[in-house]
Parts: sequence; structure tokens; C-alpha cells
Amino acid sequence: MKLLKIIFEDIALFDKKIEIDFFSEARVSADEKHELIHLFNNFYANRTLTFTGLNASGKTQLLNILVVALNIIQAKSINYRPRMIFQHSGADNILHIENNRQVKFTIFFYDETNGDQTINKLESIISRNFDEDEGEFKYFFADETFSTKNAKSVRSKKEIFDFTSIKQEDIISRNYDAKKHLGLSSDVSIMNIFFNLNQIEKLYYKDTLSYTNFNILSGFGNIPHELITYLDPSIEKLEFIKNEENKTVKVSLKFVDQIYSIELDSISELHSILSSGTVKGIGLFMDAFFTLRSGGVIIVDELENHFNREIVSTFINLFLDRKMNPYGAVLVYSTHYSELLDIIPRNDSIYVVSKKRQIAIEKFSNIIKRNDISKSDIFIKGMIDNSTPDYSSENSLRNTIKERFLKK
Repeated sequence: MKLLKIIFEDIALFDKKIEIDFFSEARVSADEKHELIHLFNNFYANRTLTFTGLNASGKTQLLNILVVALNIIQAKSINYRPRMIFQHSGADNILHIENNRQVKFTIFFYDETNGDQTINKLESIISRNFDEDEGEFKYFFADETFSTKNAKSVRSKKEIFDFTSIKQEDIISRNYDAKKHLGLSSDVSIMNIFFNLNQIEKLYYKDTLSYTNFNILSGFGNIPHELITYLDPSIEKLEFIKNEENKTVKVSLKFVDQIYSIELDSISELHSILSSGTVKGIGLFMDAFFTLRSGGVIIVDELENHFNREIVSTFINLFLDRKMNPYGAVLVYSTHYSELLDIIPRNDSIYVVSKKRQIAIEKFSNIIKRNDISKSDIFIKGMIDNSTPDYSSENSLRNTIKERFLKK
């Protein structure tokens, strides 16, 4: 399975309709094909999706909504939240649905399970009601419709997302075929049926949003020594010691030029010894390795947190390099740093996020048509509205500091 487009509508914090393309919309030249994921015929997808904008522009909220979409398409519960996100206020209503209101997700994806090349469309209507049994408000699917068509019938980019002429037997509705779906949980997509029948390949994805501000390291087993020394050359050995149940019970850490190793009773003790960048790097790079191996999707908020520019560049380039990313894995991330955009070869894989009344996004390629200026310069020089802090606000802040805190 390869994602093509995710659309969500009627979510309170956002413009009425938000569209996010994984599909490579702009023209693809012969020289650019190696930079992209080949789907079928002459159609390609981007290897990275970048969301950039000012602080509080809505990047994290946008990625949270994308995680819900990925839970839908992977047939996970739409009520699932990682424990650390759930601790934040309002996290149990991440879609901001008022009672008895609905939001809509439309997800397009390409699949070639069992040799059949298909383009598929999943429309999901989600509501939020009080669950008497659980004693809390929960999301559930009010309805879903799944449609499929043969990819070989598509001749142009416009036709990819046009499902107006498909046959009725190629459409499945959750409510219309309700008797067939009696065993399906109300908060799990009908995609689960196709997975159980091995009719569609399941998408692997890794959501790291719950660890944006918390660097948590789990026992991954054998961490490549090359990764450890890349992040911290002073470490000679880092080993997780497991018991018979394959649970980590001790950690052995040895630094270069040290005679003895440090024996730790838990992984959490590493946090007081190793730097935040090293802990985050080990976890994030290991997540990336598994994503690259599976050809899946990984979502990272504020990729530059605790990393210098070179480490971030290395991480992004793992996905951009076709030799490192042969199975078409996709990195979806947000960043405050415009300098990182210069790494990205495709303007149609970058989204600028802004917020006035509501959160809106726009493709960088739709805003800037010129290619003779670096992407970072465009942001630094303020050539895009709402992409740099307002000068008058900065000036007012400086005056307040001088008046309130520096006067004696």
C-alpha cells in the first residue's frame, strides 16, 4: 500500500477542507525520477513531506490529524492515543468534534496485493458520542464507503482521483452492508475486513509524536555500533541485557578509555548519563530503520529538536536516497528551520502552515514559482506571508524588556 492523498473536512481548528498529497503532483522530468517512489506507469510519489511554519501555526495539530487518518487506514482504533499524548488536556478529543457533529476523512491509496494494481478510495465519517459502557465520550464510524478501480485504466493525473464512473460492485458501504460487518468494532475501519482476507497490503507506520518533548529509549535489541558512535563517539559499547522473556533487565554502558563498564538496572537511567540528542537519536534512527525496511510511513514533529543540522540532514537523506530507501518509505515531519528546506529537491513535497482564524496549508510550489532562489532565503527574507515573526511584535517585546526588566 502506498498513500496518494489524505483529505479531511469540517474539523473545527482547520479550514473547511485540507488536502495533503503524497502523490507527486508537479511534472516529473527524467532526471528527477530517481528522487521519487515509482507507483505505476508514469506516476510517482514523494519520499518526504515537510510541514513548516511559525511557532503556533498549527503544525503539531496537523500531524495529529494525520495520525488519526493513518489509524483509520491501518484499521487501528480511532480512539487509540499514545499514553504520553493522552496526558495532555483535550487529547481525548483530538479531532475537536462537538457532540452529535461529524468530520470526514477521504484517503486515496495505491495497492498491488496479489498482483492487482488498484487505486482505492476510503471515505470515513466520524462522530463523537457518549459511550454508556465505558462512561466516556468516544469516536465511532457513522459510515464508511470503500471504492476501488484498476490502476491500468488511469491515463492522466486528473483521473487518479476520479471515481465517478466505477461500477456498483466495486463499492462497499459500512452501513449498507451492515450485516456483513456485525463483528467489526464501531471504532475500527472496514479496512480490517480487507486485511483479514489478505486482499490489501497493510501499511506500516510509526508515530513518534508522543515523544516530541520527551526523549524515551526502549530496548531495541542490538543497536548498530555505527549508529551509537555516529551520535556519540565517546561511547565504546551500549548493550541491552535481556532475560528469558526477552525483556530488558540491565544496560551495560562503556565509554572510550574507561577500564570498566557502567552497569545500569534500567533503561531510564541512561537519561541521566547520555545527552538528550543521543537518546533521541538512537530511538528515532532505529524507528527510521524499521520504516525503511518495511516501506512504510514515519511521522516526526519538530525533527530538529536536540539535533544539530548535520544529523537532521543525515536523517532526511536516508529517505531521499533511493539506495537507502529502496522500498519507498515516506518521512512526514514538521520543522521550524527553513534551512532544512534546501535539502528537499521537490517543491511540491513542502507545505507552508499558517494560522489566522483557522489553520491552513499551501504547497510551496503553488506559492513560489521561481527556482533561482534558495528555499531558506525565501523564508528568511519574508517573501511568504506569515512565514517570519512580525517585526512590530518583536520591537514591542524588546521595548517591554527594556522598560520592565532592565530599568533600575
